[in-house]
Amino acid sequence: MHTKKKLIVTALVAAFALAGCATTASAPKRADVKWPNLIVHLHGGNGKAYLVDPATDSVVATLDTEKSAALGGTTPDGRKVYVGAEGEGKDTVTVIDLDKRAVVAKVKTGNRPKHPVVSPNGKLVMVNYWGLDDGKLRVAFIDTATDKVVKNVDLSVAGQAKGPTSMHNAWSYDSRYAFTVDRVDNHFVIIDTTDWSVKKIKMPSKPHYVAPSPDGKEVWVVVEGEDRDKNPPGGLVYSIGSFEEIAQIKMPLIGQGVIEGHHGNFSQDGKYFFILNRGPGGKLDGTEVAVFDAATKKFVTRTDTGSTGIGHTYNTPDGRYEVVTNYGNNLVSVIDNTQGFKVVKNLAVGKGRMGHIAFTPDGRYGYLSNAGDGNLHKLDMQTLTVVKEIKTGNAAGGSQVLNVWTNVFEELPR
Repeated sequence: MHTKKKLIVTALVAAFALAGCATTASAPKRADVKWPNLIVHLHGGNGKAYLVDPATDSVVATLDTEKSAALGGTTPDGRKVYVGAEGEGKDTVTVIDLDKRAVVAKVKTGNRPKHPVVSPNGKLVMVNYWGLDDGKLRVAFIDTATDKVVKNVDLSVAGQAKGPTSMHNAWSYDSRYAFTVDRVDNHFVIIDTTDWSVKKIKMPSKPHYVAPSPDGKEVWVVVEGEDRDKNPPGGLVYSIGSFEEIAQIKMPLIGQGVIEGHHGNFSQDGKYFFILNRGPGGKLDGTEVAVFDAATKKFVTRTDTGSTGIGHTYNTPDGRYEVVTNYGNNLVSVIDNTQGFKVVKNLAVGKGRMGHIAFTPDGRYGYLSNAGDGNLHKLDMQTLTVVKEIKTGNAAGGSQVLNVWTNVFEELPR
């Protein structure tokens, strides 16, 4: 074959390969995501971030963020963490460089930034807000290369803001679609970052949490619900691309004295979807974890936890366990996926509610944050016992603990 023709054929093959990659919304493989060698504990009470070395369980840096800086997101390369400050009067996203173990930027973005989440390709940080900006609900996008805001999408709202105006974000795995929620008018919001067009889908009650399916084909939206029978908590499922509704699922709410759907996430193998009943702010007594088949959208089973006001089910890296954290008490419930999704341990930890957990890459240990005592508690995942307390704050206000990138909250790279 002549050299010129060979070059043309090679270019065409490469072009087709790139086109195929562009249209396949597959999840990043585990090898594409770097696990940092640090655990980051955010402390909204004192406006600090504590960097912990899991090799020694020692605090190697204490950084100034902002008061109420409770939630953050890691870049896929494991180098940066972006932290929102959701408190009244706050407008700043703090940027932490994990290699430098330092705050490298403070980005003013909008009214009460809630939860920065980084796109799978690592280029953009989506930030949603608990307050309105000039009467509109903002979604900001920060360029990770410059740590500057490159786009504000300001959404018009018709209703009056009562409480948090948004909640949690997520990205499609191809980094094209940015997903968020409007809790003023109860919309699921899809932003196409190729042209910044916006699609809104009306929800039956307040939307709380968005979770794209691991295969990249669907997006599940958890709604809080308004009553037990006509408008219960559950989820709605949409196809990514057309965003046509595929299914609606409802929690059974057996023996639940209160109702309010909170978070939902997929099992690590993507076969099941969990939704938690938390209960409203004044009555954080919900205990039901409902399990659905991700393929058929059918209800599989349910379980009750010793943990109350349950909010989150965190996957362990090997996919065996779901660690349930909460807003009600200091019990952490561990669900074994290999034993019919039963609770195998209710573990008392620390002196306040259990908010979040981050794992070592091998899954041997988990680091639990406690909102009451403000510290980290090291959980041995083989014995399901707490083996150490690490002083990080040592006062009320302990918030998220995180390390590796995720495009949602409780799921890990696959």
